[in-house]
Amino acid sequence: MVVSREKLQKQVGNSPRLTRSLLRSIIGIRCLFLPLRSNAMNIRRIQSANGTRSVLTYWYRGKRYRPVLGRNLTTDQERESARTIINAIHDNCVEHEVRGSASSRSRESSASTFAEFVPMYLQYLQAKRPDNDGRNQTALTHHLVPHFGNKRLLDIRLEDGLAYLEKRRSDLIGPERNKRHVASGTIERECAALMAVLNLAVDMDHLDKNRLKRLPVPEYVKRERIVEAWELLKIRESASINIWRLVMAALQIGLRENKLIEIHEEWLLKRGDGWWIAPSPGRSKIKGVPKLIPLNGLAYESLFGNSPRIGGRFFSQWKDGNSIKHTWMRTCERAGVHDLHFHDLRHTFTTWLTQCGVDYAVIQTLKGEPLPGSAKYYIHDWNVRLRDAVTRLESFTKAVLSGENGIQVPLGATCLPPSYVEASPNPHEMVPRDRIELSTPAFSGLCSTN
Repeated sequence: MVVSREKLQKQVGNSPRLTRSLLRSIIGIRCLFLPLRSNAMNIRRIQSANGTRSVLTYWYRGKRYRPVLGRNLTTDQERESARTIINAIHDNCVEHEVRGSASSRSRESSASTFAEFVPMYLQYLQAKRPDNDGRNQTALTHHLVPHFGNKRLLDIRLEDGLAYLEKRRSDLIGPERNKRHVASGTIERECAALMAVLNLAVDMDHLDKNRLKRLPVPEYVKRERIVEAWELLKIRESASINIWRLVMAALQIGLRENKLIEIHEEWLLKRGDGWWIAPSPGRSKIKGVPKLIPLNGLAYESLFGNSPRIGGRFFSQWKDGNSIKHTWMRTCERAGVHDLHFHDLRHTFTTWLTQCGVDYAVIQTLKGEPLPGSAKYYIHDWNVRLRDAVTRLESFTKAVLSGENGIQVPLGATCLPPSYVEASPNPHEMVPRDRIELSTPAFSGLCSTN
């Protein structure tokens, strides 16, 4: 629709100057109806010093949009620019609708509690890792669900996580005679399970964000403990036959306690160079298990022992690694050995191989850990090197057990007065064999090679 000069003069009066200014500012209003859009719109052309400016006025869902289409545009250019802008307005509104519906679903889903969402996480974990070791489920069932179970996912704050850390650090576990605090590694695994649940809730729109992301999780301090020679001798004196068999198997085979207890007679293979063991694959990709391990004389003797047995598992008196934990603690207590975990025997196995001069790649292969780089795909026929490594380990172990390997004796391990030993009065110091007088009972007793 174009405003005529006569109609404009009739409305504003007979002032030609005012009429000309209005005509210059408002050239005309054109109504443009796009075939795909049924909403009201118009385009105005406004003159300025920089040229004619085209302005779109568009109403959509009760909102007015007034974008500038451009300057000095033709009619076709105005139509094309208006079509592009209107499509962008519609697409933007649709995107906001999708976000709004997602946020509403998130608000509805966040009404579920932590305990109600845990079964969904366990189902997801079972589908992702069918052979998982069950640690996450144990941590959730015994510790996390009792603490966070009744809370809504949306209500779990950083303060709740800090309270959980404080509670777990103050908890005492173990038998009455040997209470101890929860290890940092255990708390770290529990926090990892908690984070996995909350992150899955975020991915499934049950939670808008993980509010425990900044939780100061305690860092696990890696143990560097190995068994000393005098400790091994004391354990041999105090341990039962089966415990000592298991200790020697750990020192000669190098498997973890769970895998040691699972050793079955069907795993043994007889080859030309001796006996080999083919363990079952590990339950996780993190903990490597070697495909084949050669058995030396001490390893074979530790498995079969001297007493007659029925076929099956060699250590069938224990179910898994947890069932031997208290027996091992009592054995160490009787032997006077402190802070020695059964897993430290695996550290000792690796350290002794290094002291025997075994190559690092061979040690990695015996432990079941992958070699770095692509050379592992081109190196074959490890059998000779693996057999040589366990043979060296057997000789080294026999020397340790016979007292020929520089055994160190703690001052507190004997009732002799300090005058017999040339050492510092500190009872925690270790006295090497070459610093003990040859005439003392300490040399003829604890350090005897007989």
